[in-house]
Amino acid sequence: MDIGSYAVKLVSFTEEKKQIRLSGWGYIPLSIKADIPPEERKAIIGEEIRNYLKKKGIQAKHAATSISGNAVIVRYVKLPKLAKKELALTLNVEAEPFIPFDIKDVNLTYSILGDVTEEGQPKMETVLVAAKKEAVMDKIDILNEAGLEPVIVDVDSFALETLYGKIAPQQDANAVLVLNIGHKVTNLSIISQGVTRVVRDIFIAGSTFEKAVQKALKADAPGAGAEAVRRSKGLLYSDEEKAAAIAAFDKEGIAVSKAAGGILKDLYTEVSRSIDFYLSQGMEHSISKILLSGGIANLGNIAKFMSGDFKVPVEVADPFSFLPEHGAVPKEVLPALAVASGLALRKMKDWE
Repeated sequence: MDIGSYAVKLVSFTEEKKQIRLSGWGYIPLSIKADIPPEERKAIIGEEIRNYLKKKGIQAKHAATSISGNAVIVRYVKLPKLAKKELALTLNVEAEPFIPFDIKDVNLTYSILGDVTEEGQPKMETVLVAAKKEAVMDKIDILNEAGLEPVIVDVDSFALETLYGKIAPQQDANAVLVLNIGHKVTNLSIISQGVTRVVRDIFIAGSTFEKAVQKALKADAPGAGAEAVRRSKGLLYSDEEKAAAIAAFDKEGIAVSKAAGGILKDLYTEVSRSIDFYLSQGMEHSISKILLSGGIANLGNIAKFMSGDFKVPVEVADPFSFLPEHGAVPKEVLPALAVASGLALRKMKDWE
C-alpha cells in the first residue's frame, strides 16, 4: 500500500507452487482539501481504501506500507564491529551522531552490509534508517482505518530495490539508478550488485511539473497544470515533432514541452550530484541504466529526453514484468505501482 499525497496505490500478490500471481491492484486518486485536519484526513483515506477493497473484492488482512521525504533519514556509516546483541543495546548511542533528529522522536533500525577495515580497525558497513515516529504512526493509523493489520513500514527506495531484484534477477555488472517520480517527492536509488548504495529524496516531482506548466500557460484554475500534462502528448524531442507542433499551432503542447523540459533539466542537475557522490565513494561500478517509475514516467518522450542528458539507456518500469500475465492493468498506471509492488513482494517471514 503506497499511500501518497495525490493517490493511494495498492498491489496484492498471491503465491502458489512458487509462482507469484497478481490478485489485486488499485489506483485511488485523493481529492482532499489542504485545510482538512490531519486526523480527518487519515480517516478519509482509510475509508477510501476500505471501500475500494470491498468494491473490488480484494481480500486482505495484512498490509505493508512505506514512507519517504523529510520524515526519514538513511545513512551509510561504518560502526565499530559488534555482535548483533551488542549493537541492538547500543544502537541509539552509535547512531545519534549521524541522525539530525532527536533520537527519542524516531524509530531506528539498521542493516549490516558487511565487514570492513578502516585505519586498521575492524568495522561494519551499516545502513541506518531513522523514521519520525509521527510519520510512521500516520501510515499505521490509515491502514487501521482501512481495516488492515500493518505488519511493516518500509522506505520507498528500499521497496524499489525489492522490486528491481525481482524484475532484473540477473544483476547488471554495473549499477542501476532508479528514479520514482511521485507527486511531491522523487525517490532516487542507486543499486549496485543488488544492494542499494545511495538513497536520496529530491523535492522536484510531479507537482513541480504541474506548477511549471500552469505558469507557462498562465492558467489560474486549480489543477490546470495537471490537466494540461495529461492532455499533452509529451515532450517534443525530435526536430520533426517540434516542426509539426509549430505547423499545427499547438501552443499548449509547445508550452507543456518547454516547461516540463526545464524541470527535467533541474532534475538532471540534482541526480547528477547523487551520481557524483556515489562515484566519489570509490565505487567500482558505473551507472549503466536508469529505470523510471511514478506517474510522470508516463510523460511522452521522457525516457528519450533523459537518455540524451545522462548518456545511458533509460527505461520506464513495468513492475509486473516478472508475472506470467497481469490482465488489463492500463499501461499508463503501471509505473505508478512500482513502490506498492515492491512492498507486496515482502514475505511474512520478514517481520515475523
